[in-house]
Amino acid sequence: MKLAFDVDGVVLKSIDIILEHINSVTGAKITSSSLLTWDLDPLGIDQRILMEAVDHMYSKKAIEPYDGAVDTLENIHRMTGYPLLFITGRSDLLSARRQLDSLPWSGRKPEMMITGGSRDKRAYLKETGAEFIIEDDVLHLRDYLNDGVGVGLMVQPWNRSCQAPVTARFNGWVEINQWLIKNNGSSKEL
Repeated sequence: MKLAFDVDGVVLKSIDIILEHINSVTGAKITSSSLLTWDLDPLGIDQRILMEAVDHMYSKKAIEPYDGAVDTLENIHRMTGYPLLFITGRSDLLSARRQLDSLPWSGRKPEMMITGGSRDKRAYLKETGAEFIIEDDVLHLRDYLNDGVGVGLMVQPWNRSCQAPVTARFNGWVEINQWLIKNNGSSKEL
C-alpha cells in the first residue's frame, strides 16, 4: 500500500506557531486544544492577521514534530526503501521541504517526495498513486474515500467531532506505527 502523509497537523505542530503569532498580535489566548474546526476564520481574526500568521509559520526554519512522528516515518522508510510521500495543502512547498528536512532524523535523512498546494488533495493522490493518506483536515475525507483512497484521520482537537466514515482513526504516531505493523508487518508493500 502506498502511503501519503499530510504535513501540518499530522507531522508538524504548525498550528502552535500560527496561534502563537495570532496571540502575540491580538492579545488573544487561543490554543490548539480550544479549536473546534481546522478553519480559523470562525475565530473572527482579521484575515490579514491570519495570512501573516501563516506566512510566519512558512518562514520558520524548523517546526517541532508530533511525538513519535520521526521514529515512525524512519521506520516506514526503512521497511519500504521508498521515498516518504508528503501531500500538503500548503501553497509554499519549499517551506514544507525545509521544515521536514530539519526534523531530528536519527541517521541519514530519508528520501522524501513533497507535493500539494490545495486542501483538496485528490489530484495529488491520483498523480502519485497514493492508496492511503493520513490527514487531519476533514473537508475532503469523503471525497478521498469515494475515489478509493483509504483515510487515516489523525485526531486533533479541531476534528474530534468529525462524523466522516474513515478507514482508521489515530490518536498519535504510536497508534499509526502499531496499525502499520498489524496491517503490513515488515512488508515492502507499505
